[in-house]
Amino acid sequence: MSAVHELEHDRSGRGGHTGSGRAAPRLVPVPDAVQPLRRLPFAVVLVGVLGIGLLGLLVLNTQLQDQSFKLSELEARSTRLAYTEDALQHELDEVSSPASLVAKATALGMRPYVGPGFITMPDGTVVGSPEKATGKDFKSSLIKSPAQIEAEKRAVEEKRRAEQARKDAEKRRAEAEQKKAEQEKKKAEQDEEGE
Repeated sequence: MSAVHELEHDRSGRGGHTGSGRAAPRLVPVPDAVQPLRRLPFAVVLVGVLGIGLLGLLVLNTQLQDQSFKLSELEARSTRLAYTEDALQHELDEVSSPASLVAKATALGMRPYVGPGFITMPDGTVVGSPEKATGKDFKSSLIKSPAQIEAEKRAVEEKRRAEQARKDAEKRRAEAEQKKAEQEKKKAEQDEEGE
């Protein structure tokens, strides 16, 4: 049955039919009024939510501060490592510089070579006139090692001391001879006076 037929059937079955052709409204009981929520449970829930929120905020703040300290430590470490890297790069640049390599080669006894000879590979012939390097070919290009420089300074100092000692010895000998000559002269004068 359709909804219209049910409505008509419902109207015809009731005895409260009005003269206007409309049926009287049907009265339905209204449920009891909804009890308002008590305020205490709501306040407890609200305080609980706020407490959990504040606790979460405190934990988050603590985590952020901890991470901030770790970040500061890592930045300081990064700075120290950058300085160390720069120092090592500077040291590497000094060690691998041409002047340093020449100094090390000179300390090992290597010398620049003036008269190189070249060997051609297919037949093995020598082109040029190779000569033995003496180390005195390029005096300006030789770089002395610190040990060689120190040895030369000591040799110069020893030579100066030896020269000074020789001069002092000659001076003392001359003074001694002069004294001896004066004593002989006084002795001769005394001998002449005594005669």
